[in-house]
Formats: sequence, C-alpha cells, structure tokens
Amino acid sequence: MIPWYALLYIYGVLLIVGGLMGYVKAKSVPSLVAGVVCGLIAIFIGYRYPWHYAPEAALVLSLFLLIIMGRRYLKTGKLMPALFVVILSIIVAIAQIYVLLVPGPGNESLL
Repeated sequence: MIPWYALLYIYGVLLIVGGLMGYVKAKSVPSLVAGVVCGLIAIFIGYRYPWHYAPEAALVLSLFLLIIMGRRYLKTGKLMPALFVVILSIIVAIAQIYVLLVPGPGNESLL
C-alpha cells in the first residue's frame, strides 16, 4: 500500500509544475509563486507526515486551494489550471478526512 504522504508529494510536484507552466505560457509571476509555494508546503507536510497535525495541515491546504481555484473556475470556466487543481484538491481532502476519521493499520501513529 502506498503511504498517505506519497499523495502529498505528488500533489506538491503537480502544483509546482502547474505554477511553472503558468509562468512559461502566460508569463504569470503570481502563478509561479503560488504554485511553487503551495507545492513546497504540500511536499513539506508530506515529509513531516508523522507529525501529529500533518493531516489537518494537508486538509487546510487542500481546502484553501479548492476554494481559491474553485472560484477561479466558476469565474473563467477554463479547465486548466483551475478545474485540474480543484479535482486534485478534492482527492487530497478526501484522503486526509479518511486518515483523520478512520483509525486502522497505518493510522495508529497519526492519532
């Protein structure tokens, strides 16, 4: 089974790549900064996943990006990058809620 923190590594890398793509395609510095900062935060949370509050921190990050990019998608209607980040954030949020609510093998050290 893939550990929970691996999902945050993937999420973080995709956020960084998305920020870089936004910069390359549209010369958007805010996209670059937001993608890199949020991506590094996700990777750091994944690295520190045994820390007691890591699932909560990951949930807050994913909900924050879900709200921000959800509003952007509703405003622009563009699939990339807004809807893509919304879908990724939903997946990460559901995984973190699962970790927080379902005790079991692999979750004992987190509770």
